[in-house]
Formats: sequence, C-alpha cells, structure tokens
Amino acid sequence: MPEFIARHRVTETGLDKIIDTVNQEINEFGISTVEIFYDHKSQEMCCVLEAPNEEAIKNHYSNIGLVCGYIAPIERIDTKIGEKSEKLKAIGELAARLAHDLRNPLSVIKNTVEIMEAKQRLLLEEKIIYYGRLHRAVDRISHQIEDVLDFVRPGTLHFEKHLVNEIIAAALEKIVKPDTVTINLPRNFVYVVCDGIKMEVVLTNLMMNSIQAMNNSGQIDITLSDMPNDVMIQIFDTGCGISNDVLPKIFEPLFTTKQTGTGLGLASCKKIVEQHRGMITAHSKDGKGTAFSIILPKEALLSKKIEKIKKLVASN
Repeated sequence: MPEFIARHRVTETGLDKIIDTVNQEINEFGISTVEIFYDHKSQEMCCVLEAPNEEAIKNHYSNIGLVCGYIAPIERIDTKIGEKSEKLKAIGELAARLAHDLRNPLSVIKNTVEIMEAKQRLLLEEKIIYYGRLHRAVDRISHQIEDVLDFVRPGTLHFEKHLVNEIIAAALEKIVKPDTVTINLPRNFVYVVCDGIKMEVVLTNLMMNSIQAMNNSGQIDITLSDMPNDVMIQIFDTGCGISNDVLPKIFEPLFTTKQTGTGLGLASCKKIVEQHRGMITAHSKDGKGTAFSIILPKEALLSKKIEKIKKLVASN
C-alpha cells in the first residue's frame, strides 16, 4: 500500500486523545498509522500513513475533526527532494575540488611570469626551466578540466580500426614519466575497433595513476591479449596497492584518496570503456601493486555500425 506523510496543526491540549484516535491499526478508511512525530515548539503533528489514496486520508481526519494542512506521497518526497539534494551536493563538492586543484597551477603560472618579467635578460638555461614550469602547470589544468568534461559531456564516439600499440604510444606522449619509472610495452601487435582518442584518455589516466601509486619510482608492465572476439589490455604496476575496503569504490564518481584531484579520472575511464561495450576491472593487494584490465569487443561495434549504414542506405 502507498505511504503518505500528513502534517497537522495540533495544540497540546487533548494531544493524547488525538494520537489514540489516529493511531488505530486499521480504520474504516483502510488507513494504518506507521509513525507519529510531534514538534512541541511549532505544535505540529506529522504522521506517516499507509493509505489507498489522499482522499481516504482527508476523510479519515475529517471524521475525527482534524484538518490536514499538508498531504504528500512519500515516494515523491524521497525521489525529487532527495535526488535534487544529492545532485547539488555532488556539484558543490566537484566545484570545490576543481577550484582547489586549479589554484595551485595558476599560482605557479603567475609566479613564473612575474619572475620572467622582473628579469630583463634570461639565460637559455633559465628559459628552459621557466617554460618547463609553465607547460607543466598548463598540462595539469588541462588534465583536470578534461577529467570533468569526459565524465559530464555525453560525447559521440567515432569508431575505427586502431592498432592498440599506437594508442598506447600516444598516451605515453601525454604523461610526464620520471627517469625512475620503467614502462615495459607489449611486444605483440593487436588491432581493435574503438574511438582512438577516448581510449587514449583511458590509458593516460591509468598510467598516470600507476606512476602516482608508485611514488614516481617503480615498474609498469603493459600487456595485450588477442582473443577470438575480444582484446584485453592490462596495466600492472609495482605501487602501494589498494586496500580491500577502498578497491570496490575506486570507479565511483568523486571518490578519491588523494589530496588533489576531482575523483572523476577512474569514473571517466569506466564510462568510456562501457560506451565501447567493454569492461574494466581492478585487482590489487595492499602493498603489492595493482593490475587494471580492460576488455573490448573486437568487431561487434563496427559490425553494428555497418548494419546501421546499410539500413539507412536501403531506406533512401
């Protein structure tokens, strides 16, 4: 039976009698009272009821001489108000994180430009240092913004046949790899039908996460498996690993254990992979590294696209 909430203005005089009256197990109107709350300050009584409809509630309270100031289905309150509240909370949290993350690189840019302006002549070595700082700060800002945009904008995927090795190479060009990090690339060559740019975003995020998890020192192994219908990309690192209580949450939007970051990197990766009708999983042991596995269908999406084109051509 549907649940409703009803609010009444009730003075404390005779409150017990009214509560006894409305608190019947089931009355003639088919109504049962689940819970009763009374606010002594506002002199308002709120009742949670199971009832067939709002009209039955009105008739029930009219019969005992009580005027209902407000009646509403609980389902409507829970979904609309609850969802709106959660969305506003998420937007506020994301905005706060993004503002915090952008402030640091912007300060680096501002300070570097001021130093360069203060010096009339810059040596070549100084230019290399200062321009390097500016490029790294701009790259950091771009990465944070891309994380947000990749998650919130729907984006149309452009499927083509790609050599996965080339996508990995393009992703490597976008990350800053310390000399203390070794990345072992796959020796076999595998093709897959995908959006090359989007998959590059996924691999860039995963490799950057691995480097950070290893505290900029360790080894990353990337392997490719060419299966009959699917392709599997795996990225192993020798980092700190992920604890069992954190591992199930890593793909949730806004979840992060870092001091900086929007918490959308891995959520975006999951969204992109699922748009390819693929699957991404993580396996880890605390203190012993992490392995991310991506499974993508080889030709299913391309075949579907071809069929769609054929139907469009046939209809014209």
